[in-house]
Amino acid sequence: MERVLGTVAVGFHTGNQRAELMAGAVAAWLLEQGCRAFVVETRKEETCCSAPWEEVDLLLTLGGDGTMLGFARRVLELGIPILGLNVGEVGFLTELTPTDWQTCLPAILAGEYEISSRLVLACTVLRRGEVAHQGYAVNDVVIGCGSLARMIRLDVWYGGDHLGQVRADGLIVATPTGSSGYSISAGGPLVYPELDVFVLTPICPFLHAFRPMVLPLEEEIRVHVLEARSQVVLTQDGQVGVTLNPGDNVFASRAKHSLRLVRPLHSHYASKLKSKGFLRGN
Repeated sequence: MERVLGTVAVGFHTGNQRAELMAGAVAAWLLEQGCRAFVVETRKEETCCSAPWEEVDLLLTLGGDGTMLGFARRVLELGIPILGLNVGEVGFLTELTPTDWQTCLPAILAGEYEISSRLVLACTVLRRGEVAHQGYAVNDVVIGCGSLARMIRLDVWYGGDHLGQVRADGLIVATPTGSSGYSISAGGPLVYPELDVFVLTPICPFLHAFRPMVLPLEEEIRVHVLEARSQVVLTQDGQVGVTLNPGDNVFASRAKHSLRLVRPLHSHYASKLKSKGFLRGN
């Protein structure tokens, strides 16, 4: 048994009308169950949102994976457990659906759940020796071309080990959680989400000179932007973007805080892979 959940914040992104309608209904239902509940609305581009977070036992997000990732980065340092109710499309990170949330939530509120601890990346951009950007990524840090599909040249290091140069459309530094996202679409491996490793996946590498790699967390990843024939952009979870210049260094390492995802006792990783089409069951 985990901790009984008494105060729940129900979060959604502005513009998702379905989630907005559900948020009020879910909050009202939680109050009927004897919980304290309030609704938090935030815009996708906001990096923080004001709420009485110190009282919250659970953040219930309404939307898809993007909504969960956005809120996860905002409350990461507070250690608040997060549970997703899928009102989006894929919803690989979410555990509840619009048809089963009333059935599943009572047990979770009573403490019948597990906490899945997930690695989060801390990302820093150094430009001429000064910090130009910092942030977190739950899924991945991507260094890629902007609007033009032209190759860029990157120098990749793992601690003191020079892994080599890559000429490609870009490079993905993914967490195990993010291995089922952009990384696998680019040819990277599926990695069990609770492992503590980096996943490096090049995007359309020239002559396949740089292969996908899985590396332990003992050292940090450094990516040096050597050359670019078009704009180079760094994105975190596909949501936060910053333009990079030749000569910039991007560092990725383990964040001090882990993401805490609430997992119902009936939820299993292999079953989710099958339901989302990653594995084929007999």
